[in-house]
Amino acid sequence: MVGAGSCQKSAILRMKSLGYESVAADYNEWTEAKEMADHMVLADAFSPEEIYRCAKEYRVDGVMTSGTDQPVLSVTLTANKLGIPSFLSDGTALLVTNKRHMKERFKEKGIPTATFRIIGRDFRDTELSGLKPPFVIKPLDSQGQRGIFKVETIEEVRNKLENVLKHSRSNEILVEEFYENEEVTVSGWVDKGKVIILTITDRVTFSPDEHIGVCISHENPSKHMGQFGQELKELTRKICSDFNIGEGPIYFQFLIGNEGIRVNEIACRLGGAYEDMTIPYATGADVLRMNIEGCLDRDYDKKSLEHAPEPDCTKPFSTRLFFCGAGEVCHMTPVEEIRKLPYVLDAGYNIHIGDHLPAIENASQRAGFVIVRGDTRQDVEENLRDLRSKMKVLDKDGNNLISTL
Repeated sequence: MVGAGSCQKSAILRMKSLGYESVAADYNEWTEAKEMADHMVLADAFSPEEIYRCAKEYRVDGVMTSGTDQPVLSVTLTANKLGIPSFLSDGTALLVTNKRHMKERFKEKGIPTATFRIIGRDFRDTELSGLKPPFVIKPLDSQGQRGIFKVETIEEVRNKLENVLKHSRSNEILVEEFYENEEVTVSGWVDKGKVIILTITDRVTFSPDEHIGVCISHENPSKHMGQFGQELKELTRKICSDFNIGEGPIYFQFLIGNEGIRVNEIACRLGGAYEDMTIPYATGADVLRMNIEGCLDRDYDKKSLEHAPEPDCTKPFSTRLFFCGAGEVCHMTPVEEIRKLPYVLDAGYNIHIGDHLPAIENASQRAGFVIVRGDTRQDVEENLRDLRSKMKVLDKDGNNLISTL
């Protein structure tokens, strides 16, 4: 397992439940997910060289990641170099993990996306001519909304450029025109070139200060299914063809605004919003097992895809990725109590009593998650109201720090 944060815990546990010996590679000396593995390895998930070295040392039969973008490149390069199963070619892995290559392929293939430029430290103002403010600036190779800012002027681009680059291994950044939008996420599986779309969810975000796009929930099914569902499916299939994505998981982010659909970015991995739990619940498709076994054997079992419903007929759910305001954590409703609620599929905290929580800047500061289900969308909303009355993270003055549940 490349990466051993909260997004990888379920996959490591599932590996072990299936009888596999697991090795967790991460740059942290210790994480909760790392401790769940049979072997803990100190290695940077963003470094193909370090991951290859560890994979070779442990003579692994498969290498994978889950819930996170950038390690997909390390996974693919390592697997292909070792000659073990890989969902992607090296070239496709680069396209789906580096925004320069991704955006250039969008432009080349006529895939709708925000107008953009790639600039370096010594850029001239004229390099951004033709772009309409406000701008969104991003690292070319990061994740979790790190280093992403919305700015109004070219001077602000210049002032923020170093803040963007510190989250990147590149010397350049992406500058896009801001497109007022609501976000939609398409999750699916590609089987020998056939694209099976499993869920289409609303990716609800908020923007703390100049930071944008921090996800607070996924709502299934999307409210945009009626107007845009067919177009989203067709565009997803076109992207898979144009990027030579022939096998494995997909997780695509789209923007819907006054000018229609724009593609924000794409990834070839399971989503980081606990899709390894919500997709099986909503569709019956065991994507996590397929991901694990597909990294070991090209003839892995895909029978659970056969009876997956159309995205608009999937079971309703809301995955709440909640955040807390700044303060010291003095009390938390026990997670065991939350999990016992009849409408909760699962829940967990990323924080602990005694933690001093900073102001929110990016998605890495999630306080925890709760997955709420119901027979209808109305049931889900009613269950969320009940959850808010029961779930608390309190400071010393008894104030509830939860801000986005």
